Amino acid sequence: MSARTVLYGLLLVVASSAAVLSFAALRDLALVCGFAPWLAWLLPVVVDAGAAAGSLVWLGGWSAESARRFARALALALLGLSVAANALGHGLAAFGIAPAWWVVVVVSAVAPAVLGAVVHLAVLVGRADVSAVEAAPLDELGNSDDAELLDERGLSRLWGRAPATQPTVVPTAEQRATVLIAEGAGRRRLARELEISEYEARRLLDRTRTAHDPADTARSAGGPDTEQDLGSERVHAINGAGLNGASYGTGGATS
Repeated sequence: MSARTVLYGLLLVVASSAAVLSFAALRDLALVCGFAPWLAWLLPVVVDAGAAAGSLVWLGGWSAESARRFARALALALLGLSVAANALGHGLAAFGIAPAWWVVVVVSAVAPAVLGAVVHLAVLVGRADVSAVEAAPLDELGNSDDAELLDERGLSRLWGRAPATQPTVVPTAEQRATVLIAEGAGRRRLARELEISEYEARRLLDRTRTAHDPADTARSAGGPDTEQDLGSERVHAINGAGLNGASYGTGGATS
């Protein structure tokens, strides 16, 4: 049998005996302070379970540093409370003294206080240890090549060689209107897309259709301005053809 096994066995005996004695003393103190007999046993459970939870986080070494500090304070406070309550309970029972009012108040406040402390401890354990995450200095970087890529401010030197980004071109309202009209959008869609009134959208459509009218294109090329001008030109062309025919017939007769 190894020494470690003997140590664990002795620890089990001491812990069991102390737990039973402390449980009985705290239960008797709860009874003296006015707790109901079927609820008095919960006082030692609260104190011992809270101390065990604090000791587990404090001595476990797997939680954040802030949680371990709070757990150490909680474990030591509850262990001290347990010792004081055991001594007080035995003293009151041995001499048959009724507890003072402030003793009843303190004992009654133990359960909610321990509950709040254990909940706070659980929240601290669930948090990440932000204080342990520290930026390593440049001279402690494992790769010297990585250290050479950083400047004195810790920024990458590759940013200077990065290609410049192209600015985003936002189309103007006229360009958007031209695209929408080319897609066959009506005045309601124009009003909705461009956030204008339907009257303005209708005027925009009229201007666009006028700009693409074939008659306007003919006028810009030097052709007839109106249908009346086109008809006049046709009449002149017919008359000219008639005159030429008449001249030809007269000439033939003369000859």
